[in-house]
Amino acid sequence: MTRLTIRRGGTKRLRATYFTDQPAGIVRNLSGLSLIIIDQSANIAAPTVSILTPASLGQIQILWTDDQTAALNRGLGRVWLTLGLENTSGEREVLPTLTFDVE
Repeated sequence: MTRLTIRRGGTKRLRATYFTDQPAGIVRNLSGLSLIIIDQSANIAAPTVSILTPASLGQIQILWTDDQTAALNRGLGRVWLTLGLENTSGEREVLPTLTFDVE
């Protein structure tokens, strides 16, 4: 589980790279896959998720806007997000859940 921070009223952009062999620096090619939201906290609207181009670099982006984070309050609890990758056959792979603390 990865723990990150969301500031109230501020845009939160998270970029992640998926490695097949991190020590060797070999990234996963995400070509032909879709990034989807599997599940998420009810206390915030769904972020925009995308695979960055070129997909061969294995990078994704998660973006919450100022408007979405403005409604968060301290003590509201954590914001969590579970993403997955889906191929053209509808097969899904669920990625590790991301957890964000509200600051």
